[in-house]
Amino acid sequence: MKPRYDVVVIGSGYGGGVAACRLARCGRSVCVLERGREILPGEFPDRPTEATRALQVVGEKTTLGSPTALFEVRLGDGIHVLKGCGLGGTSLINAAVCLTPDERVFDFPAWPREVTSDRLLAEGYARARAMLRPGAQPGWQNFEKVKAFATSASVFNKDLVAAPIHVAFTAGPNAANVDQPACTACGDCCGGCNVGAKTTVANTYLADAAAHGAGIFTEASVGSIGKLMDGTWNVRFKPTGKDGSEGLERTINAAIVVLAGGTLGSTELLLRSQGQGLAVSKTLGERLTSNGDVISLAYNNVCAVNGVGVGHPAKVEMAPVGAAVNSLLDLRRDGPVREGLALVECALPSSLAPLLPVMLASGSAVFGQDESHSFAEELAELDRATKSLLMGAYKGAIHNTQTFLAVGHDDGDGRMVLKNDRLVVEWPNAVRQAVFQRIEAALKKATAATGGTYLPNPASVQLLGGNLMTVHPLGGCIMATNAGAGVVNHKCQVFDTSPNAPAGAVHGGLYVCDGSVIPTSVGVHPLLTITAVAERAMRHLAHDRQWEMREGPAPRRVPTMADALVTAPPARKWGLFSWFRR
Repeated sequence: MKPRYDVVVIGSGYGGGVAACRLARCGRSVCVLERGREILPGEFPDRPTEATRALQVVGEKTTLGSPTALFEVRLGDGIHVLKGCGLGGTSLINAAVCLTPDERVFDFPAWPREVTSDRLLAEGYARARAMLRPGAQPGWQNFEKVKAFATSASVFNKDLVAAPIHVAFTAGPNAANVDQPACTACGDCCGGCNVGAKTTVANTYLADAAAHGAGIFTEASVGSIGKLMDGTWNVRFKPTGKDGSEGLERTINAAIVVLAGGTLGSTELLLRSQGQGLAVSKTLGERLTSNGDVISLAYNNVCAVNGVGVGHPAKVEMAPVGAAVNSLLDLRRDGPVREGLALVECALPSSLAPLLPVMLASGSAVFGQDESHSFAEELAELDRATKSLLMGAYKGAIHNTQTFLAVGHDDGDGRMVLKNDRLVVEWPNAVRQAVFQRIEAALKKATAATGGTYLPNPASVQLLGGNLMTVHPLGGCIMATNAGAGVVNHKCQVFDTSPNAPAGAVHGGLYVCDGSVIPTSVGVHPLLTITAVAERAMRHLAHDRQWEMREGPAPRRVPTMADALVTAPPARKWGLFSWFRR
């Protein structure tokens, strides 16, 4: 690591990957700092013990697990957040769904008018698709979980449509010239792809950035940033081990800093820096939205679902599960835009399979909501539940269980604050908003169609705290036309609120490029919008500084893990980094 770079990017999710890639293609020296670890295909957890070790839980007074663990749960007041921690961010563990919002979303007054008026957002979506290459899985209609979902869709008088996902379905080089194998339809996308077929930020944008000279450093936890007298930036971080140990604080200087630690990470970093004197908008931490997220289950349906991943290599011989998500029930255009819903089915990762029979049977007994059935139907349900308990998750009730992910529009009234130097998420009674009642009604209707028991997310049950659980947090550093309404402008530049700063002034060289800048819920899975907004911001940055952004393919093929093991000499057969060093 050098003491100074042109650009330091903090975080490696969709926004950070875009920033690193595009600025490296401008010929700048780029350094990426990521708190988590690099996790290669084959290293993702596929057993309960491994999944437990890969979990960290952080709350106002709670810290469990390693600070570099893959699955990060942030406990809050009224809302919890699940996010990914690792090189590639949440792209490592999400369902990879690439949808664009209803165009009416961009008519919301929260969006600065410049966002849609210069056509660069449309270009951003195109660039995002060109890099991530989303598409429908061949034969998606034939998976059992999709057939069961089609039965649910029929009661809404709707047909399912294919969900575009950033997964490789044919083997070969991706847009960053990285070889990827083809998807095996194992269903483990949300637990981490051990096949290597998932087209993550790590093997696209970050690989492209590395191919153009960017330096990428993991297990580096950034504490704060500060502006130096010459207008450049000082980034303070500590090396962090998976056991929680921290090294001595180190610093790097850069002309440009791009915060891309995600909705929680970038907000926390700016809040801490604000406390150390950085003049930032008073709206920092406000307007947090869950993006109307709901995760629930239709337990023990009459029909087969086959909605539990089998892993790679496969743990059992089963019909192909499919990717985590294959189909969409689109209810967004049946009325006012804020009442629209998007529902998808989802496969649970194989690492949870041994736990599911007991967890869901007990959860159904306590929290399940079932339509009245005949005595014969109740006996059949009991028989399926017993099969799962005796024979495992790939038989009986669990084999007949559907997982739903629903997205809508909440009022975005959450907030994030620092307490004792720790980020705290606050949104009391968020679960009582009307959108979640509409989603629950829709999911109960979908569950009844397949004869199952509706099982809400236990976290949202009042008995257990009544909290939301979101995987799509947005806001906290929202974009706006001025510092009175938001933290960044339409170019993702941070407003400067120093006493003598003129209206609309920004901190030169300080950007935020991630979900925290999105000023409202978007009503669909937000990854494509986050990527497009970051692409747009980088086009503006390059234009403002008169930098030429090189186009075209990556200059060289990046080897696969198999290449590294085959071609490295015996003493160096320890992984991909050894191959690069050689």
